[in-house]
Amino acid sequence: MIPDRAKAAMDWQAFEQTVLDDALAVVLPALQAHPLRGDVYAVALAGLYREQDGPIHLPSVAMNSLAALARAGGDGEDSEQGTLYSLRWNPADWCWPELASGSAPLAAAQAALCAEAQRGDVAHWQATAQRCIDTLVTVCHRLRAALQASPQADRLAPDVAVLLHEDSDEGIAIARRCLGDQAFALLLPGHAADMAEAVRVQALPPAARLRYHLACLEGAPEPALGLTRERAQRSGEEAQRALRAMGPAAVPALLALLARPSTQCEAARLLGEIGQTSPDVVTALRTQVLLPVPRNRQRHPAQAGRNWCASALAHLGDSAWLVQQAQAGTLGDDCVAQGLSSPYGPFRDHALAPLPLDYRVLESLPAQRPSLVPRVEQWLRPGRGTCTLRPGEVDEALRGLRSPLTIVRQHAAMVLGDRVLGQHIGARTVPALAQAAAQDGDDTVRYLAVLALGYWRHEAHGQRALAQALAAGDASDQVRTAAQRWLQEMDAAMARA
Repeated sequence: MIPDRAKAAMDWQAFEQTVLDDALAVVLPALQAHPLRGDVYAVALAGLYREQDGPIHLPSVAMNSLAALARAGGDGEDSEQGTLYSLRWNPADWCWPELASGSAPLAAAQAALCAEAQRGDVAHWQATAQRCIDTLVTVCHRLRAALQASPQADRLAPDVAVLLHEDSDEGIAIARRCLGDQAFALLLPGHAADMAEAVRVQALPPAARLRYHLACLEGAPEPALGLTRERAQRSGEEAQRALRAMGPAAVPALLALLARPSTQCEAARLLGEIGQTSPDVVTALRTQVLLPVPRNRQRHPAQAGRNWCASALAHLGDSAWLVQQAQAGTLGDDCVAQGLSSPYGPFRDHALAPLPLDYRVLESLPAQRPSLVPRVEQWLRPGRGTCTLRPGEVDEALRGLRSPLTIVRQHAAMVLGDRVLGQHIGARTVPALAQAAAQDGDDTVRYLAVLALGYWRHEAHGQRALAQALAAGDASDQVRTAAQRWLQEMDAAMARA
């Protein structure tokens, strides 16, 4: 049964008022009971939980005081001082980490939010999640104003912060929206400085910007560009994103870093993600992956570098060469297996233009190099992460679901469970997944197919009879349990509809 998309939309105004009223109902008594004036410096809505295409759970209310922060040793030698990652801004460590009312109106608002989030497609879920965040930011503004106007306002610090708290990149932007630019710069100077630096670096000429990010990749200062060692050493991830976005323009510099043990992993990964298949790139990666690994304390980092070079080669379409090296004994099976597996894992999702999904490389291994199969299975087994399927790759994934190689069928079952692909693709994938769940001889394939059918939610509700049959009679305990959970989710969806 497909939920009625035309049902009445959620009353966001009422939702906002309920969340505000509930927050006031728990914060005001806590303030009244607090003996110190000018002491409460922060109130946070913390712990918002969002599971894409799943439930959205409201945050709880947390509060802290300057006296409690001093007792906990806050703002001492904290390396994260001035950021959301510091003790000062970590609600879990606050004196009042969770002020809960348990009120019926808030429970009803929570139920309405979950129902709204899950009543449509993934795009609807994303819109609902963003609307929820926008509403909670408004609640923070209104909550601060209400607290400052209350009889308990004397307990608040003059610059009291009220924010929706998430210790993530998105959370930093959300905090800025809650606090406003001036208070954000005052209370979270670390993040404000990072943002100002990002604007400054973006305005540099392209060649200087490239030098800046390369220095960050190495963790080295670049005084001529205003880059300190401390900032360079904590900007490695941002540098990788920036260099990847530069694409081919960054390749010559990355090739220079490829030969350095300290930067080989990062350089190889970025070359694979950028995806330039020029002869100089392929030759450099091949040269590095074939170098002997030293038998000293540098063995492990050197082997990691070789493995990333193998992964980059596979992302550039050089998998056949890797298999040849394994056959010739010039590369170890473990290194080759990691490389061959990489285009089917999450690394692929960072690539600027990843190669199309192609299982033929894996399917050739039993005939070409059987010893690679169990090693590849270790890298692609469920739980290690998988790639995101693109619409144009659905045909190959459907073919993979019928592959003679078990690990291919397992991988195909995992990637075909992505409802982001859309309802029209679901109409093709659900029957194939149902057939795999009912007939595949591998317990794990059947289990993954059942999970994928559950992810498709209402697109797969026509398979209820299959779910009942699997829950009652499959030979695998894991499959039966997954089918029972799938039935429960279908029942819950029908109740929400």
